[in-house]
Amino acid sequence: MPNPLLEKLAQGILQGQRRDLAQAITAVETDESAADVLLSILPPTSGAFRLGLTGAPGVGKSTFISQVVPRLVEAGSKVAILAVDPTSPLTGGALLGDRARMVKDMGEACLFRSLASRGSTGGVAGCTDLAAEILARAGFDIILIETVGVGQLEVEIATEADQSWLLLSPEGGDAIQLLKGGVLEVVHRVIVHKCDRPGSDDLMRWADEAARDQHSPAPIAVSSQSGEGLDEVVAEIRKAAEGQRQQPDTDREKSRLRRRLMRRAHQEWIKKGLEKAGGDSGIDRLVDDVMSGQMDVGAALSSILK
Repeated sequence: MPNPLLEKLAQGILQGQRRDLAQAITAVETDESAADVLLSILPPTSGAFRLGLTGAPGVGKSTFISQVVPRLVEAGSKVAILAVDPTSPLTGGALLGDRARMVKDMGEACLFRSLASRGSTGGVAGCTDLAAEILARAGFDIILIETVGVGQLEVEIATEADQSWLLLSPEGGDAIQLLKGGVLEVVHRVIVHKCDRPGSDDLMRWADEAARDQHSPAPIAVSSQSGEGLDEVVAEIRKAAEGQRQQPDTDREKSRLRRRLMRRAHQEWIKKGLEKAGGDSGIDRLVDDVMSGQMDVGAALSSILK
């Protein structure tokens, strides 16, 4: 049904209004169905390149991004950053701290947006794909997605992005174990960050051997402090972005759309189930009936789904 506010936001995005773009992403974070209106107005595009960046806490993802993005912008790219921050399981709040670490003013050719994970697993927020799609239709040609970084390999980003890169540092004790465990089966490339630190040569050797075994691109040694490797990183990102523009990965886009439809169907199923049960109070009554022995879990579920 018509939604004048969302329609106004979509028109503002088409006119290049950053505030309208920010409000549109917030609307999608709150209710994914808002994307239906927005995407029906914003013209589709298949040329944007989505790059996922994952790695354990302390590996330097935000520092890496803060060094790479200005170079991409200087080379002529229009870049958006989606940084996912963890949501507290107790309060439901999120400290969107990545913005504080991205201290450089990167101008109109760059946009930074924090997203709260809101309980989603796999290192990304549930609406990450929709936020990325809106940014792509707003004219950004490279979209960097920084995952939560919770200490284990976050494989969900491999399905959300066109490529996913894993950042490792010689200070991470499990780095070589990740390589031994076949990490390159789910990420496209390894970045050995903080390559000016002790132990980086051993890590590069392991990463290079793992890449050859998986027939994957060679790892890149990077130091955000000295600048080593950053030009190579920028060249590889722009090369991949140009490849995406010239020959979009329609199979990956189809897979993203399928997951989006399944997620929305699941959300609608839960919503309708709650309505049939009488909302939260109805669920509480069913829980009480199960606990008192008046019915089992199967019967309670049947009463919701019938």
